[in-house]
Amino acid sequence: MTKPVVAIRELTFTYSGSDAPALDRINLKINRGEFLTITGASGCGKSTLALCLAGFIPYAYAGKMDGKVLIEGKDTGDYPAGGLSGIVGLVQQNPEAQLCTLTVLDEVAFGPENLRIPPEEIRERVSFALKAVGAEDLTNRQVHTLSGGEKQRVAIASVLAMTPSLLILDEPTASLDPSCTGEVLWTLEKLRREQEISIIVIEHRLEKLMPISDRLLIMEKGRIIKDISPREYQKMYYSNRTWLREVRPCSNAEKDTQEPLLTVKNLRISYETKDILSGISFSAYPGETIAVMGDNGSGKTTLLLALLGVIKSQEGIICLKGEDITQNKVAKRAKEFGLSFQNPNHQIFENTVFKEAMLPSRFLSPKAPEEIEGIINQLLEKFGLKSYGEKNPFTLSLGEKKRLTLVSVIAYNPRILILDEPLVGQDSERIDLLMDVLQEHCARGGITLMVCHEPNVVNYCCHRVLFLEKGELLIDASVKEAWAKLARLGKEDYLPLGYQIPSR
Repeated sequence: MTKPVVAIRELTFTYSGSDAPALDRINLKINRGEFLTITGASGCGKSTLALCLAGFIPYAYAGKMDGKVLIEGKDTGDYPAGGLSGIVGLVQQNPEAQLCTLTVLDEVAFGPENLRIPPEEIRERVSFALKAVGAEDLTNRQVHTLSGGEKQRVAIASVLAMTPSLLILDEPTASLDPSCTGEVLWTLEKLRREQEISIIVIEHRLEKLMPISDRLLIMEKGRIIKDISPREYQKMYYSNRTWLREVRPCSNAEKDTQEPLLTVKNLRISYETKDILSGISFSAYPGETIAVMGDNGSGKTTLLLALLGVIKSQEGIICLKGEDITQNKVAKRAKEFGLSFQNPNHQIFENTVFKEAMLPSRFLSPKAPEEIEGIINQLLEKFGLKSYGEKNPFTLSLGEKKRLTLVSVIAYNPRILILDEPLVGQDSERIDLLMDVLQEHCARGGITLMVCHEPNVVNYCCHRVLFLEKGELLIDASVKEAWAKLARLGKEDYLPLGYQIPSR
């Protein structure tokens, strides 16, 4: 009988300083060539399980571990952190955490080089890995110039180049555009089928994973509560997600009777000799929730950062309530613009969750400190973070960090919310909660511009779509009109689940 690739026996792990275990008596076997998807609420232990499988726990993370984790019969406890490289490959939630060289070529070659693979084989592996994730055009790019989605693709390629027996991907598609998501998942299925690699994918959005998964694990509070087939999952859970089927009614802003709150005219931003954004013009009206969509590297994050003034434009005008603010500094714009970064680690500064949630309001809210504290406590409770109030924010999961930065922005009530992929790391219930918060912001006359790769969510909560392509604004239309235009352009990956493409 063939030995399983993974054998976990009574695995329990508790982080130092925590009372409750992050993993509680986990037992699991995974066979060669099996494709396993793991899901569950944010903070339930999915990423901790991945770190145990890769051998980073217990050596790279302080805490107490009981039980055994065997990978191809090897006890992870007998190897130092990273000692199973070449056998286990882990793509983490935050791709920036594992990128360590200057160029894409060097990054993808770095692993095989450390395994002392012959140079000719390294070249073949690099070529295969970059092609597998659709990133051949990034080969000679500097890593720091990549978008979040492009970094995600490079991180996946760098692990694929190691040709591991067990490949673990922690939310690999969270920052990928829909077309790239399809390419990556197709590649994973091909690897599993042709090379019998065992694959574990940790994800919240499951519709594209279910057709290629053998099993689905559902975790809750550090335990595996269900180990079922994708078909069983669809029967038990999928039909209950009403936001995947129905468009919540919400009226468009009355543009005929209102002045725009935000106006952007002919915005151009370039890096060295290349235009990142070119000729971007649009207006946003009170009460609008606008989705910013487009392929990775199309300029979405650059646009959001330019609105706040983090990135300076070479040409163009940005007006707020009719006033030109193009030359205003970030500190002055921040009272009206609240930005939640794509990577939450880039905007966390304090040593406790509560202090971090309070930080922007201390400088930007006109309310008294006691009133601000009350608002913060309510928001932390609402977003499931109240119990972490005195914890260091960097100990939170990626999804929890994303919610924390959102709380810190919402608390001082800016007129314009600028959210860069706020759904990353969020389970379905958290997404519903976020949508409710955005609806409340909309009802108060606020504007939300949200980078989002989830067409079903856009269909549910947004009024308009700004679709970027290669730095230009390809579509500025209502959601319904945007879907029709995207369908005509053949961009079917961007259409919501069940969308009926009109006959031509």
